Amino acid sequence: MGPFDRFNDRAKRVLALAQNEAVLLNHNYIGVEHLLLGLIREGEGVAARVLDSLGVELSKVRAAVEFTVGRGDSTTAPSEITLSPRTKKVIELAIDEARKLGHSHVGTEHLLLGLLHESESDAAGVLQSLGVPIEKVRHQVIATLGQQGVGDTGSAWVGGEGRPAYANTRWAPIGPFDRLDADAGRILARAYWEAGRSNCRHIGPEQLLLALVADHSPWMRRVWKELGVDLVSLVARIGAAAPPHEGGKPDRLISVAEFSDAIDRASSFAAQRGSALIRPEHLLLGIFGGAPGTAVDALEAAGVTPEQVREIVDKLKS
Repeated sequence: MGPFDRFNDRAKRVLALAQNEAVLLNHNYIGVEHLLLGLIREGEGVAARVLDSLGVELSKVRAAVEFTVGRGDSTTAPSEITLSPRTKKVIELAIDEARKLGHSHVGTEHLLLGLLHESESDAAGVLQSLGVPIEKVRHQVIATLGQQGVGDTGSAWVGGEGRPAYANTRWAPIGPFDRLDADAGRILARAYWEAGRSNCRHIGPEQLLLALVADHSPWMRRVWKELGVDLVSLVARIGAAAPPHEGGKPDRLISVAEFSDAIDRASSFAAQRGSALIRPEHLLLGIFGGAPGTAVDALEAAGVTPEQVREIVDKLKS
């Protein structure tokens, strides 16, 4: 199977539009900057909607690209235009992003996430020159996927245990948590999924804790192992204290104050530890410090304290 066989129609259209942008600029290659223009021009996918929501306009990006990379001297036939090495790398990263998210096909959201990994590219420079932080775009993509449950692929968001998300749920905005890194953003989206799975109308620290438990990143696996927590028992405690709600799924989710407070505390912990971004371990620390509740009670019953978490994080970071 070739790399483009997994591309859905919108992703393929983005590549065609990127090639067209290269032709318009008399370039003999498709660079990441052309890919960005193609994502915007496509107009309907997750990537286009995210970029539009952040105020990214085609005319401004096109002008910035021409200013940054210039215009070629002679016309190149479309058949002679090739992918630049960096664009090939972005495509590899997009395929990897789709795999990590449990999506069977590559959509515009995965192309955009792959593009954002290339932070030294002309495309990233263009976004930053327009006042759009890379991490903000990344978070908005992940948040959008978490809110709507599906991407351009039409595939449901798949959780850590391979269970399908609920594609027809309309999710409430989670707010501009611009300092979340990619892993923390993915965990936050998973927390929304956990709330929807339990038919909850509100999302709280317990869903955030479930998302942290479900995260299969090597880093969180190591943290839980060092803490000596029986994750199955931890999930069971949360489930017993906050069982699934009866009835149909809510048409929207609302963040309770405790959830927002946990994110605020995570932000403070990140700043105290000299991190510009909120990482998963900060989210875990953020759960502590609030009023007693399901999440804090479950952690304390498992013998976890904030002091332990700080000590283990410092140990693993050293």
